Amino acid sequence: MTREELKMELDFEEVREEKVRFLDSHHVMILATSYDNRVTARTVTFASKGLDIYFMSWSHHKKCVQIRGNPRVALCRDNVSIEGFAEILGNPLDEKNKEVAEIYRNKLPRDFDGFARIPGMVMAKVTPTFMVSWIRVENRFFLEHLDLENKRAYLEKPDE
Repeated sequence: MTREELKMELDFEEVREEKVRFLDSHHVMILATSYDNRVTARTVTFASKGLDIYFMSWSHHKKCVQIRGNPRVALCRDNVSIEGFAEILGNPLDEKNKEVAEIYRNKLPRDFDGFARIPGMVMAKVTPTFMVSWIRVENRFFLEHLDLENKRAYLEKPDE
């Protein structure tokens, strides 16, 4: 059997909604960025709408510099790994970022109110493309994949 034949298809929308609930229930993740042969990772506070993830940072911080050079990022929390593309949206108080700012403020009001007005602060967005979770089903371990670009969800037995 090929590796492709060992995959068990799952309901895409069901898995997607499960991941939305996961993001809604947390506010801290590890964000990894890379540029010019250097990879860095750090904890960020975040808010989400659907699967889109928003965080704030100073424009000059390494994560923002790296995102501008290479928008591919990864995030992780618990047994969930997320790959995606990041973009710097700009000042959290700009009119164009009003909706995103409200999402962040509603989840993390003290963080937003404490940092949004600081000069050089920017809002960033991560659009996930792929998520992998280590899960247990009937006492067996699997990797649950959510391929957002191809709208596909499936279980795969990891190599042992």
